[in-house]
Amino acid sequence: MNLSWKKSLIIFIALFALLLGVNIASYYLKPSVKSVAREGVYAVFLTNGQVYFGAISSEDEKILTLNGIYYLQSKGGPTEDSLITQSDVSLLKLGNELHGPEDWMEINKQNVLFIEKLKSDSKVGKAIENYKNQ
Repeated sequence: MNLSWKKSLIIFIALFALLLGVNIASYYLKPSVKSVAREGVYAVFLTNGQVYFGAISSEDEKILTLNGIYYLQSKGGPTEDSLITQSDVSLLKLGNELHGPEDWMEINKQNVLFIEKLKSDSKVGKAIENYKNQ
């Protein structure tokens, strides 16, 4: 074997090992996104037009977890489950629907348009607080 060919092979193997090591190290040493809870009640606006109100119990780069969920129902008039009614919109508590969901949901953040924190004196905030105090 030629000496320059051996050097080239050694340099290639060393570079390959170095790149492999850097990739492995970056995978294991990358900062993890910790789950964060937010205080208060939030409105979560989704790409499908639905709005959910509740507490954000955890959130990472992909998933938002909402608890104590309320939602708006339009064009059907108030029902006995309505917490507030304004025009053709009612605020309902999640959990009384036909399919019987639990009072939490995980939302893919790709489906979230934006999030707003509610003031405690907003109509929705007051209705939620009154419902909790019953």
